[in-house]
Amino acid sequence: MSTAKKKWLAFATIIFIVQIALETFAAYQMMRTNILPHKYTFVILAGEVIMVLLTAIFLFTMGAREAGAAKVIGRILGIIFAIAAIGVSIYATVLFMKASQTVNEITNTDKRVEAVVGVYVMNEDPAQTIEDAADYTFGIMTDYDQEHTEDAVSHISDHLGKEIATEGSPSVFETAEALYNGEVGAVIVNKAYVDLLDDNEADTGAEKTFSDRTRLLYEVTFEVDMSTETVDPEEEQAAANRKKLGTVSERPFIMYISGSDTTGYLLESTRSDVNILVVVNPVTKQILLLNTPRDFYVENPAGNGALDKLTHCGIYGISNSVAALSWLYDADIEYYAQINFTGFETLIDAIGGVTVYSEYEFSAKDYTYYVGYNDMDGAKALVFARERHSFAGGDRVRGQNQMRVINAVIQKISSDGVALLTNYSQIMNSIQGMFKTNMTSSDIEALIKLQLNEMPSWNVVSYAVTGSDGSATTYTTPGAYAYVMIRDESTVEKAKELINMVLDGETITSEDAMAD
Repeated sequence: MSTAKKKWLAFATIIFIVQIALETFAAYQMMRTNILPHKYTFVILAGEVIMVLLTAIFLFTMGAREAGAAKVIGRILGIIFAIAAIGVSIYATVLFMKASQTVNEITNTDKRVEAVVGVYVMNEDPAQTIEDAADYTFGIMTDYDQEHTEDAVSHISDHLGKEIATEGSPSVFETAEALYNGEVGAVIVNKAYVDLLDDNEADTGAEKTFSDRTRLLYEVTFEVDMSTETVDPEEEQAAANRKKLGTVSERPFIMYISGSDTTGYLLESTRSDVNILVVVNPVTKQILLLNTPRDFYVENPAGNGALDKLTHCGIYGISNSVAALSWLYDADIEYYAQINFTGFETLIDAIGGVTVYSEYEFSAKDYTYYVGYNDMDGAKALVFARERHSFAGGDRVRGQNQMRVINAVIQKISSDGVALLTNYSQIMNSIQGMFKTNMTSSDIEALIKLQLNEMPSWNVVSYAVTGSDGSATTYTTPGAYAYVMIRDESTVEKAKELINMVLDGETITSEDAMAD
């Protein structure tokens, strides 16, 4: 054997081993991620075997000849196949590893969210930094959000190198009044309570809200471990019983979708602006979207059943909102998924936009929407889902529009399996940090595998409970009257009926949702 041939065989062996190793590792990552149906897995594995055989033939049969055109062609083709296989394997490995990492991130039960506490002073106050306010008396809430408030006071004291003076008031309203009246120089308030304070002042016709009259002087951000929320032993047993019935691709389940009214790249512990139950029966391919208005007057589990706005329940944690809706509909809500506005926008961009039906022509911010179907990117869809002032029906119409956007997302994802597969990592990556769920990675994998395997067309029906406009005190805002929606119990009973129909395997239609 000539020296040239020996060198070629040594080179060919090295590149061939590298190809096999990378293809094997890519196959391992594919199997580990476990989102592909068996039919696709077999095709990909068969393709890898074919690439190995072709590379071997060209490198070691044709390419190993002493001379001739066949040798040159064999070596060129062998190298091309090897490089192609190596490149595809590296790409696939990165894709599957990233997808697996992201799924684990958003399903991690130790997922943390942000709690943001601010120090506020009046607009005309001379203090420009927290150091300037070191000798002020700081107003704080004593009956709500005590843990975050105490942590913020401790943090500010450490930062200033001295114990700050504080004066307590029961609620955010009394705390704000103390600042307005000059009884304190600054206040320390959780951002979530600032938002509801602004809403309440706007609803009562105030000329300027808290945010208009004050400015943020200093901010403290805490990471809150949501896994510390108490788990009901009965719920743990119920969850174990559900698992015995099969995976989420084999049995009905209910998921609560909470739209956090925040922006940014990490979820905050705050109110829920979107409250939609998704009742799914994967056997009948039926989905019910059930909207509950944010101002619905419901029993708040955090207040031992005291009445409150549904949106306020989210301040006490996502599981508190789940419990409130479980009480309202007498339903077993197994899962939740929380996403903020930034995550909502990036998710829609990641799937290439959506087409959403609008019942009204209206303009909001920089966009105009027409009656009929409108193509929307993430930013346009977000404005569509948030707008309420353009409609006489206000929040009722907004809830319907939110369900239309969710329906559009479902239809977009379920109509194109190739796009779902190729954009899977991008979709998961787009919502990392802005989305959290108590679904396990195996739950998500089972649903994706179902969609890719069967490519079913889902029958999606929407329904919204409603009520009458009212004004009342709430558990979270006991010191002031706020706008609430007094629930129409007949619509709640209708919602319960529709939920049970889907769970029992009955097919429902839009006419069923409209019938009395």
